[in-house]
Amino acid sequence: MSRAAVPLLLALLAIDPAATAQPSSKQMNELAEEKGCYLCHQAEPGKPGPNELLPPAPSWREIAWRYRGQKDAQDRLAEIVRSGSGRGGTERHWQGKVRYAGMLPNVEELDEDQARQLVHWILSFAP
Repeated sequence: MSRAAVPLLLALLAIDPAATAQPSSKQMNELAEEKGCYLCHQAEPGKPGPNELLPPAPSWREIAWRYRGQKDAQDRLAEIVRSGSGRGGTERHWQGKVRYAGMLPNVEELDEDQARQLVHWILSFAP
């Protein structure tokens, strides 16, 4: 092996395998569309006019900003994606910002890996 190849090999070995396993943004967008996420959510927050209703659910960017920097955000959000939220109206953390108090469960639509990948992608919407 040449001396020039050693730094390249070391750099390749240092790459985190979990980071390379994350699907592309295009793939995540297609998964979100296929699984019906866009029925309620959108990528960017809308600007409702005076006679318009609140959006049905928070945008990806709003979710990312709300959970930015929280250590357990990925786990909590993956659980919400799979199990739903709202807890019978008692959990209303988006009250006054969206039309619906909770999200329906998606256990049948998304497996654990898909939910985690979507959450990872959504959290990337905040710098």
